[in-house]
Amino acid sequence: MHKHFICSLFIFFYFIQTGLSQTVNNKLFSFGGYGRVGVGFAPAIKGSLGRSLNLNGMGSIGGRMEEQDYLEMIAALHFTPAIDEKKTNINIQTRLALYTTQGQFLGNVTSKSFGGITFSLPEIYAEVTNIMGSNWSAWIGARLWRSNDIHIADYFYFDDHSSTGFGVTWKKTSFTVLFPGSVDTTSSLPPYFYLNIVNGTPTLGLRQRTLLIGEQQFKLNDKNMLKILAEYHQLADATLDDQTTPFNYPADNGWVLGAKHIIDLNTTLPGSFNQFSVRYGQGIANGGDGGGTKTWLTYGAPNLVTNKFSEANSITFVEHFLLNMSNKFSINGYGIYTKSRGASDSLNTSPDYLGRQVFNRKTDFAVGVRTFVYLTDWFHLMNEVAFASRKDGNQDAAQMVKFGIIPTLVPTAKRDPWARPHFRLVYTIAKYNEFAKNNLYSPYLQQIGNKSWGHYIGVKAEWWLY
Repeated sequence: MHKHFICSLFIFFYFIQTGLSQTVNNKLFSFGGYGRVGVGFAPAIKGSLGRSLNLNGMGSIGGRMEEQDYLEMIAALHFTPAIDEKKTNINIQTRLALYTTQGQFLGNVTSKSFGGITFSLPEIYAEVTNIMGSNWSAWIGARLWRSNDIHIADYFYFDDHSSTGFGVTWKKTSFTVLFPGSVDTTSSLPPYFYLNIVNGTPTLGLRQRTLLIGEQQFKLNDKNMLKILAEYHQLADATLDDQTTPFNYPADNGWVLGAKHIIDLNTTLPGSFNQFSVRYGQGIANGGDGGGTKTWLTYGAPNLVTNKFSEANSITFVEHFLLNMSNKFSINGYGIYTKSRGASDSLNTSPDYLGRQVFNRKTDFAVGVRTFVYLTDWFHLMNEVAFASRKDGNQDAAQMVKFGIIPTLVPTAKRDPWARPHFRLVYTIAKYNEFAKNNLYSPYLQQIGNKSWGHYIGVKAEWWLY
């Protein structure tokens, strides 16, 4: 009995000590995030379900006012140790994202219901900057590693390297190594998977891709900056002794080159700019589709003779500008052109590794403008107009023209395109060409059928705090 008492007492004090040792008292903590939420409906659809008016395969390019609810919460720890009066900045950041592809998720959706909430962790990384007061920085983990975006099209162009890896930076020069992978074995582009023979039982396993990325920024003068990008992609050899195996892939590679120029413009109000970029990808590095720009998401069909993507390529041009003309008016606009081909010789469709027909050529083109009329400090009138065209294979191009009027309440009372939060009343209307209409080339058309016009009404909020 005495021994049991001593043992129980020891365990009790052990857990007390363990619990106390993990008590959080760090004050160097920050919290932020991004979110959008609201309701929307399409009067012409039975059930009034709200659906995006944009063309299939273009995501939010063409306007993002019909986007579904989305939430990001970011927590970070910060340390600044000083050694011999030389400071080092240390940041450890985690980002949680919540969304659903089936409509609104707040208030009436659980993770177990139809169209339930998806949780993801796009960022968990540790970063150290200005090591011992030097120009060196480094990071390890998973992060949203990207720079400029076209916010009105939710389009992070040119250098979206969001993935898992590590990187080092010296002044304006950075070198990054990424290891993107996919465990979705129903996918066949690119062949991240291979046939792994374990104990005589064929199973699909992960085939890792490695990216080596170099970036260099040049400050041309106080107003002009030039960024140069180079990437090399490598897929490991997955060749088996059994040459008849359908998942028998040799090593493959690809590369990317690009340049982006940014100029700060002189206007009545500060913050105006013009950004222009061009990027070319070859081989398995020709990715960028569905409204995204990640080069490692290989596009098109493979060459089934060589099982490689050597002949695949893609080129993208992006123009993006913001003009703050006065305290009454601002205008933000963009132009996007992407032309991509896979490794097959086909101008239309070809079989992928699983025998399914996929398009092997595509051309995307879009232009759009959002204007801001500052009626008062706290009440702004936003208007949008966009044209989008997508041509898959040798079929006709699907095209859409969309216009939006968005009266907006801005409680921060700032005459600024970036003032948030926004409380918006949204009305958008789209006109489709005959090919888009007849082939249901939009989430809206897939819901309502072959109509020439689309309408969307919503009440939305958007905010950010970083």
